[in-house]
This record gives sequence, structure tokens and C-alpha cells, in this order.
Amino acid sequence: MLTVMQRKQLEAAASFVSDRLKNEPTGHDAAHVARVRQLAVRIANQEGGSLFIIEMAAIVHDVIDEKLSSEWKVTEKQLENQLLLWELDTRDVRYIMDIITTMSFRHRHKQFRPMTLEGAIVQDADRLDAIGASGIARVFTYAGATGEPHYTEDMQQGSVLKHMEEKLLKLKDLMNTHAGKQLADERHELMSLFIKKWKEECGLTDE
Repeated sequence: MLTVMQRKQLEAAASFVSDRLKNEPTGHDAAHVARVRQLAVRIANQEGGSLFIIEMAAIVHDVIDEKLSSEWKVTEKQLENQLLLWELDTRDVRYIMDIITTMSFRHRHKQFRPMTLEGAIVQDADRLDAIGASGIARVFTYAGATGEPHYTEDMQQGSVLKHMEEKLLKLKDLMNTHAGKQLADERHELMSLFIKKWKEECGLTDE
């Protein structure tokens, strides 16, 4: 159960992130953050963990993402100071920062540290929004913003299709929690079907 103070802190964080990312063009926008928060709460309702830590980490997870341009992101120190300004406990601030700085696919493979329940839940929620209908929409949004091609015939260059097949289709098997795995199944199937039909329409299959 969240306290009145925690609810106010979450509202402040959500407003801050919404203002910061509302026009972010690559799919790491305020709508993505809202979906990740909703998914994280849904998973936490089944798996447990500190709901406050989970929601706060889900809300702020993308504002320090190195993929964002400086126009949208803040530094880790700036975010840490902002959390303290909202009067979060110092230990909670450290924990939230630890979750969001180690949850990416790339960083997890560098650090080899066991993930906490709260971190696992937020990571699952973020990964879930990368697959399924939302994931399909986001990957095309990213491509439109960065000029990445939809596909290449030799599949050697970076493209939407290559990213889907080489990374996004692997996410289902990387889910940490039982609830996350269940939610990933349907989204994975939808994305797999989309890729199959898309390749057929583009003449990229051997059939």
C-alpha cells in the first residue's frame, strides 16, 4: 500500500518525465513510460516487491537513456538530485538509480550481477513494451526518427526487420518473472506473425 507521500512523489515524477519526454521522437516517449509503469504494476501485483520502488523506477527509467539526445535526457546526477528534491529516502534513491542503470540488455551482460525482484519486474515491463503491437509501433517510430531502413535484401545492414529478428524475438526468453513470461507469450506470437506476413509481402521468404 502506497502512502500519501509516496503517491505525491510518484505524481511529481510522472509529471517531470511527461514534460521531459512528451515530444521525444524515437519511441522512448511519455506514452512508453506510462505503459511500462502500468505493466510493472500488473507484474508486481502477481510477483510482489516494493510497489513504490517499482513504480518510481518504471517512471524514470528512460530519462537517462544514452540512446536519447541531450535535448530529452538528463544525467544520472541530475536525476539523483531530482529524486532527493522530491524527498525520497537516500537508500531508495540509490536503489532506484541502481535498477535503472543496470537493467538494459547491454549493461546486464557487462556486470553479471544478480537482479533484485524490483529490478527484474521493471526490466520485464520495459521489455514487454518492445514486443507485441506496441513494440511494432515503436520500432517503426524509431526507424522513422533515425532514418533506419525497413529492411535490406541481404539483411546485412541495420534495419527494422533485422532488429526484430535478431533482438526483439529473443526477449520472450529473457523475461525474469513468471508473470512477465506469461505476458510475453501473446506479444511474441503477434510479432512473429507480423514478421512472417511482412516478409511474405516483401518477397523476402524462400517460399
